[in-house]
Amino acid sequence: MNNSHAAEIHAYAQPLVRPREAPRAIRRVCLAAFVLIGVYLALIGAIFINQQWPDFEYFYKGGAWLLEHGGLDRGVDLLPGGQVVPRGSLEWYLPFTSRMMTLIAWLPYKTAGFIWVALNVAAMFTTVRLIGRHLMGLPPRDWPVTMLLPFLFLIVFWHWEYKLNQIDNFTLLLLVVTFVHWQQGHHKAAGLWLGLAVLLKLTPGLLGLWFVLKRQFRLVGVAALTFVLAGPVSDLIVFGPGPAMDEYRIWARKAVHRASHRGLVLAQVEMDWRNQGLGAVLSRWLHQTSYATRFDNEPRVPASPYPKLVNVAHLTPEAIANIVTVVLGLSLVGLLVLARRPARVLNPWQLRMEWALFVLAMLWFMPVMRRYHMIWALPAMALLAAGIHHVGWRRRWSILALSAMFTVVGSQIALISKEFIGTNLVEGYGIILFAVIAAAVPLVAILLWLARNPAAVSPDVFPTASTGDGRADDPTREPAHAHA
Repeated sequence: MNNSHAAEIHAYAQPLVRPREAPRAIRRVCLAAFVLIGVYLALIGAIFINQQWPDFEYFYKGGAWLLEHGGLDRGVDLLPGGQVVPRGSLEWYLPFTSRMMTLIAWLPYKTAGFIWVALNVAAMFTTVRLIGRHLMGLPPRDWPVTMLLPFLFLIVFWHWEYKLNQIDNFTLLLLVVTFVHWQQGHHKAAGLWLGLAVLLKLTPGLLGLWFVLKRQFRLVGVAALTFVLAGPVSDLIVFGPGPAMDEYRIWARKAVHRASHRGLVLAQVEMDWRNQGLGAVLSRWLHQTSYATRFDNEPRVPASPYPKLVNVAHLTPEAIANIVTVVLGLSLVGLLVLARRPARVLNPWQLRMEWALFVLAMLWFMPVMRRYHMIWALPAMALLAAGIHHVGWRRRWSILALSAMFTVVGSQIALISKEFIGTNLVEGYGIILFAVIAAAVPLVAILLWLARNPAAVSPDVFPTASTGDGRADDPTREPAHAHA
């Protein structure tokens, strides 16, 4: 047994108090609230499916084009008279996404869309339930109670996820299932889900790096194998070697080179208020970059003819690109140093907080971050709420965590201000990016605190998800997944 675990055992020498379950009536009220939220979000999704709004339009047409033409969508509609009408497409997504969409793209548009909405609602409830039951350290049956506020703290972002019928909900579910299955010792299943998450969105690759730091090489190996087999190998089979290589060259040019932080800053595209990525925000602050609405990826929507500026300096795009590269590089180094220790020397709370921080960091590293991406902050919000409960709300860290959570809430109130002031000024300044930073601060703080005192957060006394045998978390033993 190592010294850190010995210190933890000593700190836990006092009797452990099992938190009481919420009264059944409270649990039912909170569950009813979740049902109402689900109905509301489903209606939002259905309304905009009916109006054929992006982004589901892009997903559906990507799958439909593949079924009809045997290739990837080129971002055009072919009208009966032979006219070609340009539109937006999934140019930043791997071919896997279009192949996945063929599962429903053979159906009429609205039928496929309503199925998509139903799957999204099911994914949302599954995600919330898994976090509440397995990560909060509170009575598992109380998940509707413990997860209601963390979810509501992100409600505007969830609204936009369903308004655009995006794919981030499924990505979040895959990431949560990955972590829960890893806790339970199902490393191969966890690797499968992680590999699929990376195929949907490249940014979950950051979680692959975290699992490498935790020395979970079997899981990472399965994730890599899943990515290769379900991605490039399957594309070679579907499209043929030559066309598949051409598609990947096109994708690399558009998604990796042009759509990187540096590429976007130098080209000054995706710079309007909708993009809360670091490169776009710094461009608007440090260069005469307009935050006025401009859909660079949607030719059907005209750009605003009136520039709107918030810059306080006049640096060149090249200088800003260099600043962004340095900031992101230092951020990555800091994350790697913070999470450098293997899983076997960490307690469950350290692992949960690190994982939530890396999920949140996916937002920080995204070149194009929109409102709806912020639903990925749900694990962070949930674990901050759990930490406040276990640490005690009078502690200084709890005040810091509450401040961060209210900052995230405040950022959403600011988004609604457009209805009153008629402008997206606050998003032009990058309010959502600042909310991401605010949410990260207490996670970093508690990880530093736990590194000095592993018993800072009371242990999880409920049957742990990491064994599956009904035993409670025992501070005298390492996590069950530590010996992978």
